[in-house]
Amino acid sequence: MAEERLPVIINESLCKACGYCVEVCPKNVLEMVEALDVWMGAMAKVVRPENCNRCKMCEIICPDFAIDVAERGVEITFTDSQGKVVTKTK
Repeated sequence: MAEERLPVIINESLCKACGYCVEVCPKNVLEMVEALDVWMGAMAKVVRPENCNRCKMCEIICPDFAIDVAERGVEITFTDSQGKVVTKTK
């Protein structure tokens, strides 16, 4: 049975909006977006989860351990950027 989660999860309470994750993502899964509810005024967000290949580059580069990428081989179900429910194993 598939786990319901995004391939990439960003802990907003740990993220300091440095943007490293956005820069290293080879699939443009992440973007910096305006977030007026946080002190830095911006936040990394998962905007194209369906493009994620789970390379973990964002997780590895994050200096604040704010990113969790689903393990490869684990089946996950999530809603993509088009609003469609997607199940992925890779």
